[in-house]
Amino acid sequence: MAAAEALHKSIVGPLLAYCGEHYQALRKVHGPLLKSIETITGQRAKFIQWNGTGPAQPRDKPPG
Repeated sequence: MAAAEALHKSIVGPLLAYCGEHYQALRKVHGPLLKSIETITGQRAKFIQWNGTGPAQPRDKPPG
């Protein structure tokens, strides 16, 4: 897991703009990395943070 976290940081570390071409290209690489972590370890990568809140979680019912 530590090696996967280091690879994740090397991928997202240099990103400046999430709407930029560099970020969009790396998403295609990043997705399989996260899937392989889950396949190998049986758990999601806990080091992933989206906007400081963590990845989106499924809801039981729609908002509203």
